[in-house]
Amino acid sequence: MAGISTKGMYGLAAMYYLYQNDTGSPLQIANIATNANIPQNYLEQILLELRKSGLLSSIRGAKGGYILTDKGRESTVLDIIEVLEGEMCKLDCKTNSSMLAFFWESTTLKIKEVFDIKLKNLQNMEHTMQEHLNYVI
Repeated sequence: MAGISTKGMYGLAAMYYLYQNDTGSPLQIANIATNANIPQNYLEQILLELRKSGLLSSIRGAKGGYILTDKGRESTVLDIIEVLEGEMCKLDCKTNSSMLAFFWESTTLKIKEVFDIKLKNLQNMEHTMQEHLNYVI
C-alpha cells in the first residue's frame, strides 16, 4: 500500500463519528454521512466492509442503522485502515542487502506504531487539542 485512500480516511471518519455518538442506539447512514461529511453512496460500501470485519453491526428497519460492536469500540486506527486498505506498509524487499531489509522492516514497524491508536485515544487527543485552542484575550 502506497498511501491511505479516501476510502480509509472516510472509514476512519465514520468509525470515529460512531464512537463519539455511541449511545447504544443505531445511527442511520444519512446521519453518519452528513455529520462525517462523507458521500452517502460511498459510505454504504465502506460500512458494509466494516460490518463484515466485525467492527460494526447493522440493524434493519425504520429505526435501524449501524452500531459499534465491542471489537469496534476497542479498534485502532490501524485496524480500521487495514480492514479497508489491506495490510499497511506491506513491503516485498527485493534486495540482498540485510541492512536495507532491516531498514524497511524497522520503518514499517514505526509507521504501524503511529497508527496503532485506539478510537478512545483519538477522542482524548481531541479534548487536549480543544484545551490548547481555547484561549481568552
